Amino acid sequence: MKQDAKLLLNEVEKKVGKRIDLASDFEKLAHLFSLRHVPVSSMSLKKVWAHVQHAEKPSRETLDKLALFVGFQDWESFKETLHGDTDASVNYKNDRDK
Repeated sequence: MKQDAKLLLNEVEKKVGKRIDLASDFEKLAHLFSLRHVPVSSMSLKKVWAHVQHAEKPSRETLDKLALFVGFQDWESFKETLHGDTDASVNYKNDRDK
């Protein structure tokens, strides 16, 4: 799971165009989520990044929101795309495709 979470965070960082590591980065990222009507707290986001660095385990809800942010329906569909036969085209279109 940790490796999959790391890949998901890399996708989030690619989408926003920068590495997320400062407290202000988590605040800005939480704001970007709210603009897309996906409320997630900066603290929840911080926990996910901490988990990848071996500190905490994030909630399923937060993982779902991160996956949604990068164009997937949820955490499970992100993992299925990584490890299964699911075609990425079944996922939500991202903002660039609108």
